[in-house]
Amino acid sequence: MGNSIRIYSWLLLGLILFVPKIHAQQTDEPKNDPREQPVVPYPASEGAGDITVDSLQSPTTEDQAPASQRPLSGIQELNLSPGLGARDFFLPSINVTSQLATSSTAAGFSSPSNFNYLLGNLDLSHVSDRSQLLVHYTGGALLSSYLNSAIQDLEASYNFRWQRWSLLIGDQSSYFSESSFGFGGVGGLEFLNGNYQFAPGGLLLSASLSPNQTIPTIIVPRFSNTAVSQIEYTLSPRSSMTASGSFGMLNFLGAGYINSINGLFQTGYNYLLSPQSSVAVIYRFDAFRFTNLPQGIEDQVVELGYGRYVTGRLSFRLAAGPSIEMLRGALTGTANMVSWALESSLNYQRDRTILMLSYYHLITGGGGVLDGAQTGQVMATVERKLTAKWQTSASLGYAINRALFPAAINAGNGAYNSWYVAVQFTHYLRPGTSYFLGYGAQLQPVNGTGCAASICATNSTSHQFSVGFNFDLRPFSLQ
Repeated sequence: MGNSIRIYSWLLLGLILFVPKIHAQQTDEPKNDPREQPVVPYPASEGAGDITVDSLQSPTTEDQAPASQRPLSGIQELNLSPGLGARDFFLPSINVTSQLATSSTAAGFSSPSNFNYLLGNLDLSHVSDRSQLLVHYTGGALLSSYLNSAIQDLEASYNFRWQRWSLLIGDQSSYFSESSFGFGGVGGLEFLNGNYQFAPGGLLLSASLSPNQTIPTIIVPRFSNTAVSQIEYTLSPRSSMTASGSFGMLNFLGAGYINSINGLFQTGYNYLLSPQSSVAVIYRFDAFRFTNLPQGIEDQVVELGYGRYVTGRLSFRLAAGPSIEMLRGALTGTANMVSWALESSLNYQRDRTILMLSYYHLITGGGGVLDGAQTGQVMATVERKLTAKWQTSASLGYAINRALFPAAINAGNGAYNSWYVAVQFTHYLRPGTSYFLGYGAQLQPVNGTGCAASICATNSTSHQFSVGFNFDLRPFSLQ
């Protein structure tokens, strides 16, 4: 069954890639077909003279608007405002951050250490009536007395619409020295490089697609990549169907860790209840494999979803349902388990405050420590504009990972609990230029026996004190 589904997924991906070419050859002569739906254009671009840093970051305040253009059964999260400000631009920026971290046996250093982050960012947006290209890249280095390492993060997506069809192709990859869960001690890369957590655009993949890294380890380089594609067909003005596929990997450049790959196929039906509310039925098949381990996991999930979207004000998504895990391996044999899956997210803006909250319960690859885990993850972020020049933000995350396989396979065979908190105060010298002061704390308690000392440790708390500077160069118009 697994082989047939994987073959079908590859055929679907091939169809997704070649349908646009076939269609392009058939649209030389216009046809008047009453069954065809008009193409809804992407938000219009502003003129070159209107491009400012504020226009790229300031949300709109509409109270009523059609539901989000992202389908509820799709692979992307609903974002707060997908059509903000100037849409045809190229924006470079730089960030310099210096950080003092207390000792952390889980991270690998036993005395207070200084970490310096040097980062450059490039944001590209190009929009036409039928297509939308978004690229975000962050590159730089981590310099410290403990370890020097490169930092690379790339997100790219291309959307194309024609008649009743729409196509999404995207990729999300990163090269970090530590877990992305609370990366940099300030709540993640978005806070470290000064980017707004709720900035327009971005791939914003669902948590079920990206390789999960919520088990902090010692500082060791790791490479993560997820390639995705999705096709959507509009059945009527109120309904649509989606079919998606993805391939992800997580590889550690250090001994003692478990590298993993996973392939996903997802399909669903969406129905619009009102301009702001929609429901969906979703089916997902996810397969995990592990390097040098004769173990595999296949997960099948059926979910019912509900979403509500108000442009610039609210985006809410909830999908839940039963999950059947099929465990395959030379040591464990064949076993089936039944559990549940849930994906939820809330983005809300009111006056000067923005809130983002998410909760997930799903099967993951184990974060390099376990070969498969049942993961529960909570993340929350609040941003508050205090004055015209001061802004504060706070974030927290909590995750628990439980091993799916017995102690003969996993060294720990327990529950890995981890959390982080971070607070940051930002002062704007001018639009696009700011400095910030931040504090963060991370904890990794390990429950279970037999955990290898080089991979995880007993309870370990680290505190980080940060000061940083962000500078955006002038946006360049692509028009």
